[in-house]
Amino acid sequence: MNPCIVYLAQNTSKDLQYGRDSRSMLEESLDLLFENYNDQFGHDVLIFHEGDFDPISQKEIARGRKEIKFHTLKFELPDFLNPSEIPDKWDGIFGMGYRHMMRFYSLTIFDFLKNQGYDWFIRMDDDSFIHSKIDYNLFEFMAENGFEYGYRVITKEPERTSHGFSEMILAYIKAERIKPHTFLENFDASAKLNNEAFSMKGKIKRKVLSVIDYMATKLNHDLNNWPEPREWNRWTFYTNFLITRIDFWLRPDVQSLLHHFDRVGGGYKYRWGDHILQTAVTQIFLPESKVYKFVDWTYEHATVKNGKLDWGGIYPGKDDEANPAVIDFEKKYGIRKLNSSF
Repeated sequence: MNPCIVYLAQNTSKDLQYGRDSRSMLEESLDLLFENYNDQFGHDVLIFHEGDFDPISQKEIARGRKEIKFHTLKFELPDFLNPSEIPDKWDGIFGMGYRHMMRFYSLTIFDFLKNQGYDWFIRMDDDSFIHSKIDYNLFEFMAENGFEYGYRVITKEPERTSHGFSEMILAYIKAERIKPHTFLENFDASAKLNNEAFSMKGKIKRKVLSVIDYMATKLNHDLNNWPEPREWNRWTFYTNFLITRIDFWLRPDVQSLLHHFDRVGGGYKYRWGDHILQTAVTQIFLPESKVYKFVDWTYEHATVKNGKLDWGGIYPGKDDEANPAVIDFEKKYGIRKLNSSF
């Protein structure tokens, strides 16, 4: 096994997207990562950037931690997309740099890491913070238990940044005659019937619900009778922390869908994020038994605007409610999380 931990970072005290001090957040994230995990396990930590970390900055960031390595990327709009169709800022908010990042994590990272000899990776963002001790090797845990994709938090994607996505995915898997593992379970095909059934009583209610559950399962796996795309519930993996086996993403069937998504230009034209794509791909191609949700350590990823929590939050590990980071976060923002789940 040859795993690594990856960041895509900026060497700035005020990034263009959110106006955040990305450099300081990266240093804090790395300090917590090493203190709570990597000092013990010594995985390579790859920091990808667009050339803004010069040799002096790299030395300042690494601080003698030999595991930290820097890699320069050159982002460009794919030549098969028509530049006139791609806005400089999607919805007036998300610039090209943000959308280049989404393509990197949606497609190009897998070949790069494989060519570098890595077989597993963890993704971290500069504002991803691990606040409690992890005393076991995450990669070995995943491999020994047969998991291929792991996450810490789920989040509900806004409709405006996923509009049309589920229709595209459904059209693709219908055309390719793919029978997904769990993707269709995220459509509420039987919601109306279930609501009607709850108005009944006793044995009749239980019998009707049993029939409805059976029919819903059948419908959700019938290639010719699928739920309406607009009923997708939009719950996705919060991919600012993820752990995965690279060879899964290099499977021919997975690569075919990733490249289809890329050719559609979903990230650049519609701001369809890497997280909604990764969620769909894992739910289509992986059985649920190979996907794992971590709950035993405290994690923070929060988007703060004007001093208020705008998205994400802090997620206490099981039996870690008294973690000082959790208490401080709640005091500062008056809440632990938004739009996401433990």
